[in-house]
Amino acid sequence: MNNEDMFVLTKGQRKAIKELLDKGRRDVPTFLEEGASEIQYVPIDDGELRVFHHKPEKQTTKRPIVFIPGYVAAPSIWVDFHIPHQDFGEYYYLETREKRSSKIKRTRQTTMTINRTAYDVGVEIKNLGLANKDYVLASSSYGGAVILDGLINKYFDPPTTFVHGPIVKWIWDKSINDVLLRIVPMFLLNAIRIPIAYIFTAGMKNKINRRRMIEFARGLEPWKFKRCTLENNRFNIFEDLKKIKNEIFINTGPLDRYHPRLDYYNYAKEIPRGRFLFMNTADEDRQLLAGIIGTEFIKVAKNDGLPESLKQFEIKIQR
Repeated sequence: MNNEDMFVLTKGQRKAIKELLDKGRRDVPTFLEEGASEIQYVPIDDGELRVFHHKPEKQTTKRPIVFIPGYVAAPSIWVDFHIPHQDFGEYYYLETREKRSSKIKRTRQTTMTINRTAYDVGVEIKNLGLANKDYVLASSSYGGAVILDGLINKYFDPPTTFVHGPIVKWIWDKSINDVLLRIVPMFLLNAIRIPIAYIFTAGMKNKINRRRMIEFARGLEPWKFKRCTLENNRFNIFEDLKKIKNEIFINTGPLDRYHPRLDYYNYAKEIPRGRFLFMNTADEDRQLLAGIIGTEFIKVAKNDGLPESLKQFEIKIQR
């Protein structure tokens, strides 16, 4: 199988994805709507992190899902993730320390590294009472980096891990980060972040990506963004992936400049028990697809392994 053949879906697979999407596209409240979730602030060593927790009255899934979103992402970007299991599946939406919502003490010693963020997640899982329970730990992009780093350093030991388009090295422009963020004062960055986002995205044809970038700017708190970006600019854990002992499912979907498909196959290959899924869809359904995969995982218990509905999308890794 060559690289191109790997990412070609059969007619049957495309039909199955459409059926899953149609089933997951439900008319239910999002986790941000009043009464849909309980908002908690979970203590960590140097502050508190916001968590949305939804526990339905009639739970039909076998275990909860814990989700870590992408870099700086405002919750509104990821509302589609929990729609497929809203009202019948328990879930936790964990916001990491670089998010605007975090209550982190701002000192010279405060760090925003991915490694420290992964450590936070381990503390949160323990403080939420999940450490010794069966749950699914899921993520996307930057959140995937946090989970992978946490598994490398054994900060947590999830029964099932699913990462959607994770990064293993810093993928954003290092030169701009190094120069711009060191020069622009924080008060000015705070004032111009949203106007700049509108100007920068004005010519974008992809309305979904434009909305994401504007919401990204809304969710940005300048001092956290600056410290996090500069501290992680040289982040690269590819060589350490082989240290991960857990079974981990890596999925990729719609193609974009920051999420090359073949890279994900190679990440899964580097992890001794890594497994790779490929399910493509339109870009506007990226978050919904990730949520649907997560939903299928919480319908089964840890010992059930890969859900039957997803088995046809696994690409066997040649090691």
